[in-house]
Amino acid sequence: MNRYLASVFGTGAWLLLAGLVSAHDTWILPSSPKVSPGQVVSFDLTSGMAFPANDVGVLPDRLVKASMRLGGEVSDLARETEGKKALRLRTTPSRQGIAAVWIESKPRSLELKPEQVREYLTEIGAWESVGKKWESEGKPRFRETYTKHAKTYVRVGESADAGSWSQPIEMELELVPEKDPTRLTVGDELTVRLLEGGQPVPNVAIGLQAANQKKGSLIQADSEGRGRIRLDRAGWWLIRATKLAPSSKPDLDWETRFTTLTLHVGSK
Repeated sequence: MNRYLASVFGTGAWLLLAGLVSAHDTWILPSSPKVSPGQVVSFDLTSGMAFPANDVGVLPDRLVKASMRLGGEVSDLARETEGKKALRLRTTPSRQGIAAVWIESKPRSLELKPEQVREYLTEIGAWESVGKKWESEGKPRFRETYTKHAKTYVRVGESADAGSWSQPIEMELELVPEKDPTRLTVGDELTVRLLEGGQPVPNVAIGLQAANQKKGSLIQADSEGRGRIRLDRAGWWLIRATKLAPSSKPDLDWETRFTTLTLHVGSK
């Protein structure tokens, strides 16, 4: 683990570990990608470097939201078990459709040392856009506040969905699929769009990692915030992005949001 990542996340649940495009991300995974109405479904919220294995549990008091949207209605998830490796959440969907489930953390602040900045920005794919400008300005202070967002989807029952999965939810930063995320199979191409407050975020790096891959990859979102992914493996996938914005606050330089999306890809 590098010094920056250890100092930021090593004492709490929001961990990142060193390694290009293999950062220690935070994600949420359901006990099953498909359930029946009236069936309990649980979700593990964790941070780890070996997706999808649980590693470090998130403390309940770090969350601002833990919610589900189904059939146009939003409800809170119950916080069932606080564990060292995952925070267990649960709900019992009562109707058919596609449930979007998400969390949002409280903000935290930190200051990076100059030697830590390049490693951090390289890992999230922001060195070319943010890092070189920071370097050209003489490597000024790098004081940051950050929040975490994580989302997944669950199919409830078999009825056709009207496309609710394509609609943004109550997340400040989210990855929105442009194809039904509960009917993906190996070989599909999926376009995702990065939105902040419902508006596209252009030209940001999007990270991809299939379950049990040692290293992921990065693609670049276009001017409309879209990135195209080829899903060449069955199982769970992690998609992630980070948005850094200059801060106008006197004690901050950057305001950052991390977001992840987990999707299940079926076999042919």
